[in-house]
Amino acid sequence: MNAIFPEHALIVASSISSDLVTSHAKDSAQTLVCYGIHSGEIIRRFKGVSCERGTQTITFATNQYMFALHATQKVVDVYGVSNCVKDQRLKRFVLNKKASTISSNETGEYCAVGFEDGTVQIWERSTGRMVSTIRAHFKKVTKIMFTSDQSCLITCSEDTVVSAWSVSEAMSLARRKNLNDLASVEPVKSWTSHQLGVTDCVCSKSAGAGADLVVSCSIDRTVKVFSMMDGVGSECLATYQLPKALTAIAMDGEDRCVFVGSCDGEIYEMNINGAPAVTAHHDIENESDDDDDNNNNNKSRKKRAKKNEQFSIYRGHNRAIVTLHCTRDGLCLVSTSEDGTIRIWDRASGKCTRTLKHPKGDAPIATAILAFRKDVEKVNTTTTANVNLSTNTTTTTTTTTSSLAQGNNNTTNNGNAQLISSLLKPSKTEPEALGTFERFGSATNHNPSSIDNANTIVPWDGPLIRL
Repeated sequence: MNAIFPEHALIVASSISSDLVTSHAKDSAQTLVCYGIHSGEIIRRFKGVSCERGTQTITFATNQYMFALHATQKVVDVYGVSNCVKDQRLKRFVLNKKASTISSNETGEYCAVGFEDGTVQIWERSTGRMVSTIRAHFKKVTKIMFTSDQSCLITCSEDTVVSAWSVSEAMSLARRKNLNDLASVEPVKSWTSHQLGVTDCVCSKSAGAGADLVVSCSIDRTVKVFSMMDGVGSECLATYQLPKALTAIAMDGEDRCVFVGSCDGEIYEMNINGAPAVTAHHDIENESDDDDDNNNNNKSRKKRAKKNEQFSIYRGHNRAIVTLHCTRDGLCLVSTSEDGTIRIWDRASGKCTRTLKHPKGDAPIATAILAFRKDVEKVNTTTTANVNLSTNTTTTTTTTTSSLAQGNNNTTNNGNAQLISSLLKPSKTEPEALGTFERFGSATNHNPSSIDNANTIVPWDGPLIRL
């Protein structure tokens, strides 16, 4: 494991609703499980979770809260992650319609939710205020995410469109209008190159300053690369034609390689660094079936090396890919599939180094999200007990020693004992503020003295005044 980056953890959700599980199956009622990537052990289990199926239906708001969309209900469940002992739900926010994807910005200050009717709503996490509503698409929003500089919101939908929206413009327009009315915000960029519905998209992490790359995949078997840079326009920079319908996409930390998952379990890797504005086609190879998936990967890599092809294929899953994640150090690729397995791939060799299976057995994976292990580990209550025990021992020893001294030595020793006791006690981090999300964006709970409501006219509800 690279010493620069801490160990990663993968939170995986099963697609079977916990509401349908019988009461005697206690283990199967925990559908959200956290694994250590390098160790493969189960770090934590979250109880009573039923997540919506999608590439991103779970998100982190800071390192303390985790938001999860419910599979069947119009609600958002909130769970405590860091410095939290409980594995149960902390809060439940009721929405006015069915949500399909959720995302939070880097600081966790704002949370954006995409809905099945094509709208996008943005909430402020600390107060729960709905700060903007955007009519983004005409069909279901399949993915929503913030750019690296947090200035824009990238959305893709089943209506074949990928769009970029200015967050500040959407919020400023919402201040001047009623939030119940759909804000007529124009997208900063809108790409319509796909022929069928877009299933997933990803944004580069290292560019920033409006120069991010947006890469999308679709069930029309194409991967398209777009640019957020001003002056480039809405044309597609590069198009890659693949043999299968595509379901998930990910990008490495250096923004050089893109990983795309298909509907039959194959994963394609391609280098987009300096990609020309051309269409690259992949030749479908007729290879004999082999039980050893790693041998198949090595054979296909050698054949592609002779043909100078731009693709590498990871084979091992036998059903559609749900999510793809690349670790921060760029050494491993993590894939989840509807076959109920999680595979960890070594990028250098293309081999599967570890295969994990969800406790539900063959249940399809609904969604997954990658995080650092230190941020999702459960607080160990025994540590606090050991600290208290050592504190008591120190205080007793100090008291015995101070009893032999005279005069001001007793006061000095007691002061040292209190200082040692205070240093041994674990520091408690205050939880971030978490407000209740407004269901319809009503402005009745806003602070009248705030800047956002300075121009809001409050109707008079007192007695009738005769002029």
